[in-house]
Amino acid sequence: MIKSHKEWRSFRVRLSIFLLALSFCLSAVASVFAGEMLTGEDVFKYSNAGAAHGGYYRSNMTAPRSLDPHMETYANTTAVTHNTNNGLLRINPRMDGVELDLAESWKQIDALTYEFKIRKGVRWQDVPPVNGRELTSADIKYSIERVAGMHGQKSHFKHRYYFENTLASIETPDKYTIIFKTKKPFAPFISYIASPWTAIVAKEVVDEFKDLKRKAIGTGPFILKEFVRGSHIIMVKNPNYFKKNRPYLDKIQLKIMRDPAAVVSAFIAGKLDSTGAYFFQIPTIKKQSPEARIVRREGTHMWTLRCPPWIEGTKPLKPPFDKKKVRQAIAMAIDKRKLLKLAWGGFGTPQIGPVTNALKKYALPESAQVEYNPEKARKYLAESGYPNGFTAELITWNLPYMTKPAQVLKEMLGDVGIKINLKTLEMAQYFNRAYRFDYEMALHVMTAPTDPEEMLTPYFGKVDTSTFYKWSDHDIWAMIEKQSSIMDPEERVAYINKIQRKIVDESPNVFLYTQYRYSVSRPYVHHKYYLLDFQPFYAEFTWMEKH
Repeated sequence: MIKSHKEWRSFRVRLSIFLLALSFCLSAVASVFAGEMLTGEDVFKYSNAGAAHGGYYRSNMTAPRSLDPHMETYANTTAVTHNTNNGLLRINPRMDGVELDLAESWKQIDALTYEFKIRKGVRWQDVPPVNGRELTSADIKYSIERVAGMHGQKSHFKHRYYFENTLASIETPDKYTIIFKTKKPFAPFISYIASPWTAIVAKEVVDEFKDLKRKAIGTGPFILKEFVRGSHIIMVKNPNYFKKNRPYLDKIQLKIMRDPAAVVSAFIAGKLDSTGAYFFQIPTIKKQSPEARIVRREGTHMWTLRCPPWIEGTKPLKPPFDKKKVRQAIAMAIDKRKLLKLAWGGFGTPQIGPVTNALKKYALPESAQVEYNPEKARKYLAESGYPNGFTAELITWNLPYMTKPAQVLKEMLGDVGIKINLKTLEMAQYFNRAYRFDYEMALHVMTAPTDPEEMLTPYFGKVDTSTFYKWSDHDIWAMIEKQSSIMDPEERVAYINKIQRKIVDESPNVFLYTQYRYSVSRPYVHHKYYLLDFQPFYAEFTWMEKH
């Protein structure tokens, strides 16, 4: 135990030396595999020329909480539902447009009206209770209404902000036509239709099983054969898939594995054909499996430091967080680049505002970055009535990618007098508190966006539409509502930039960084890669050379 100022100063010196040594080690790690992987535009080069049919593909995942795409928020869900279900559209690989899926065409008829033509002859998988019947526009209507929270307990549908207060009507003039009318011009509409969370499901499946926690029955390229909790998920080829010559694979096994070291060992031993990896595992993989193909993509989930939620009339902001300069001091106390380096080896991208850099045209410029200035932070605290700082509890969940940055944040905030009591929770406990909005400060990860609004409305929008965070600033509410009606692309970009600057100035959250995502595959495996974290694995494109 440190008992004196002198001992504390000595400890700080030793800590600085250790962190400096760690940074050199991480730099050495970086040099080991710099330039030896696919990055940037090379990631998105895909060809199915000479693609072979057949193959038993083996990968891994951590256990999904549920297979319901309309209720869940984790990519573990979409790793399965992308392959068992389809959407009308999907976000394209670079996140700058959309691709057709169940829709063979779509058009915007006027400012409020969108018409989709769905492919004829698409059939649900030949399993009960759908038994291979044809997909119709009525299925599309039901699914979009379900996303909006119209079929079940509304609070369970985490993406209802897509359509809940925006759709005026859904018309189905024939089996292959569906017409959406919005209440007002709604710029994010097509992005939300293309979202991974807008998968099309069948009403009779929901009626039969009451929920989709363990069932995934769709029109997709693979049929869910087995879901053994804690063990594995097996999917087999859908022989009646509507896309010609797809899928290529006969069978997929996703092993449920939690230990990252065990995952890498399994890959090196030849028991997995592909897997995800952490940056610090890449040198080992290169050494033990030099033939492996390594891919690095920008991450689209953003690490954030949250101040307490503010729910007008229910949870007022309490001192010291009710003072804007206190929140700004918290932001100015954090050196984001140093944080990223110490917490995650520097393998990621510092962020600026609530819209991630992955949505390039909407992201704030580097000139808008919050100034790292601990001296000014201390000054702001003193001006707010806290010359000696204050004490606050910071919660996060107990996995290294959260606990490491939490420890660094504790040190950085301590440097300006903010004493952090760090509390690490089991993930389920953490999210229970997070979604009860019961905390002083939290280290969190924001959802990966399909549209810039998705990093605004569910966090800083009106209390009844914000599902992930609450912030009762009426000016920000009005701005977020206005941007959704701006249909001119350049005008919308400029206005979203303005919203972000307002949020950064108010400082309810500090937007920290995104992590790089690494994938490793055997050289005989060919994937089509997507940037969006929630599109981790479209197996209809995956093929394997004979080996």
